[in-house]
Amino acid sequence: YQRRVRVCTWEDLEWRVCGKPKIDINLLKRHTTYSNVSENASYIHYFWQVLRSFNQEDRRAFVRFAWAQERLPADDQEFERTKTRMLIKPFAGLSDPDKSFPKADTCFFNLMLPEYTSPDILRERLLFAIHTDADSMDADEPEADASGVRNATQK
Repeated sequence: YQRRVRVCTWEDLEWRVCGKPKIDINLLKRHTTYSNVSENASYIHYFWQVLRSFNQEDRRAFVRFAWAQERLPADDQEFERTKTRMLIKPFAGLSDPDKSFPKADTCFFNLMLPEYTSPDILRERLLFAIHTDADSMDADEPEADASGVRNATQK
């Protein structure tokens, strides 16, 4: 009696533990829900169009911005097993959405997306948001001055 052991490659193990290194926008879209937002709204179409146009670095930056993770779950089953979903909900902010930036609740994978009037404006605002202080979970914390002392009046 001989037992066979299934051996997986390091890539397979990484995929199973960490998720796929490539961000699959179609996979993300399948696991996106909408709250008081129509998935057929023009700015939602712009959003998916813009995300698809991003290179992998910008896609990872978006996931980090929206969820504080580098990767998505590996596949549909992993999304379902972990009960992961992205939620797009209305943005409450400036009256002119084209002057606003998207916001995210990273703990909940929620995105508040302004109703941008064009894909170009959405792209510009989203890229700025995802690359500005993208490595900090403490963006609300006041910045330290040159001596290392935090100044509560700085923004």
